[in-house]
Amino acid sequence: MIDELLSQQDAEAILAPHMSALRRFLEQGWSDWHESVLAAPKLATTRATSRANVVYDRITLHAEAYFEAVGIPCVRKGQMLVVSFDDGRLILRFKKFRSRKLGTSGIPTEQRLEFELQQVVLDGTAATYVVAGYLPDELGIGLDVLAIACTYNGRVIWRIDLSDDSTTSVVRVRVDSPQGPSVRSTRPAALEEVEG
Repeated sequence: MIDELLSQQDAEAILAPHMSALRRFLEQGWSDWHESVLAAPKLATTRATSRANVVYDRITLHAEAYFEAVGIPCVRKGQMLVVSFDDGRLILRFKKFRSRKLGTSGIPTEQRLEFELQQVVLDGTAATYVVAGYLPDELGIGLDVLAIACTYNGRVIWRIDLSDDSTTSVVRVRVDSPQGPSVRSTRPAALEEVEG
């Protein structure tokens, strides 16, 4: 099946009219999460999985509205939103990346395994499955990675960087700094230690 996958150039040509929208969905889902935390600060202590679920729900809400408005087929299969481009030759879903290697996590269902092994053929046409995803920074404040990745058997075949400035402008997420007392060291200054 790997020989039948779309090239990065073919995928870019198919997705070109929607690249800035794909980036916007990912950023807006992340921004919506931060707005939720500002409205209900206790959410800041939720597990990363809970955060990913909320961000996913918000991303797919924005994506589904957009793709329905422009006439691109999208369907929910279970909890997953699947978007079909170019008569089913390119199938896109949204996920949080596990690391900079652009792998994703999830229960190894039959659907997930078919997706990761690029095994689905419809009416004699092989579909190329891709993930539009994000990776939060270490503090969970910003986003380190925004990309579309095509993987095969756990290995990235190609990627399209959505955080490239030529794709669209960056949308900053406003995060209020925590308020509290200033912290001062009780240790002598480094210069005094050197002189002694």
